[in-house]
Amino acid sequence: MIGAQAASISVADNSFEINDGGDMNPGGWNNGIGPDWNGRDGGSAGGAFEEYIGGFVADGTDHIGMGTGYYVWQDTGVAFAPNTTYTLTVAAGNRNANFSGVGNASTYAILAGGTNLGAANFANTAAVIGDANLTLASGSVDASTFAASSFGDGDALVFTTGATVPNENLVVLLGDNSPTGRSHFDNVRLEAVAAVPEVSSALLGSLAALFLLRRRR
Repeated sequence: MIGAQAASISVADNSFEINDGGDMNPGGWNNGIGPDWNGRDGGSAGGAFEEYIGGFVADGTDHIGMGTGYYVWQDTGVAFAPNTTYTLTVAAGNRNANFSGVGNASTYAILAGGTNLGAANFANTAAVIGDANLTLASGSVDASTFAASSFGDGDALVFTTGATVPNENLVVLLGDNSPTGRSHFDNVRLEAVAAVPEVSSALLGSLAALFLLRRRR
């Protein structure tokens, strides 16, 4: 491979600063997760919430939290490209021992579309990431390993396409897959790197011969 073309893919409201209730003050929260993210039970059902807790943030002022087993997703509007590597990075938060207990599984995934996502088809985060036809890659971070009231990045999640790609758009999933407690997320980042095919030795030889021929003229 002689090089690559990298580009960030826009994730709308990636740090959860846009909420249906308007700007929040410290200590504020609401169930409206904004128009860009969809919740398992809808955009304002209460399973996920945006909140502003001073100092408990990775980017901006707000973050998203969600209850046990709950999940949210966003259709990026970006079609998958062949021979491309997609990297998803998220920050997860340790609120405290009561909400982010040992074994916390703040889960994130790259999905092949968002068709039929919702409680009618997927009861919880485990059901979504367990569907091999939908989930292309998934990972989780035990946020309890971070200092209390802090966020940290989970390991980057990487998925590479081949010549054949999913027909639907790339979808980002955030969810809780813990036995109890909550998960908190912030600062969602997505990047695509398109492979540049290697130049064959035969082509290189032809180019070199052409160069020498032109020099002799």
